[in-house]
Amino acid sequence: MQHGSYRNSVFHQFEPSLWCWIEFDGQPLSKIAIHKAVVSLQSSVSITASASVLGTKDTEWVTVDLDYPSPSGDDWVGVFSPAKFNSTTCWPGSDPKEQAPYICSAPIKYKFVNSNTGKASLKFQLINQRADFSFALFSGGLSNPKLVAVSNSVSFANPNAPLYPRLAQGKSWDEVSLYLSS
Repeated sequence: MQHGSYRNSVFHQFEPSLWCWIEFDGQPLSKIAIHKAVVSLQSSVSITASASVLGTKDTEWVTVDLDYPSPSGDDWVGVFSPAKFNSTTCWPGSDPKEQAPYICSAPIKYKFVNSNTGKASLKFQLINQRADFSFALFSGGLSNPKLVAVSNSVSFANPNAPLYPRLAQGKSWDEVSLYLSS
């Protein structure tokens, strides 16, 4: 890490006397240049999630089917939550170089398609995040993403079901708070 670079790192306290830098440059999602993404939806491309409503478990697997007539080795599918991530759901940035349409959020996970035929099925495990999901097919790799298709939205049957408990440090170094989400 270069000194003075805070772009992909954070100074984090693990204990009252232990501080350390955590680097994020090695994180797979940090490789996506979503700020460079362009929208080029193509009617000849289809991407479909296997279900629109998922069960009552905290996690579910979803199969995403692709039919893409012009595959390349750098095509990838991103998972977005909430499902709507286009310019109708965000404010334009203050950078005058940015032009509509905007992609307002980054994917929460992704997989490369790796298909020579343009037909593929990918499986994604989704965790109930209390919001719906959609899947987007990009060409151009991670450094120059071009959005070519967006799937139907997928949501959990009971998005507000109680989920995992969470621990947080209390007011003192030897206290822990337990939070149960509902």
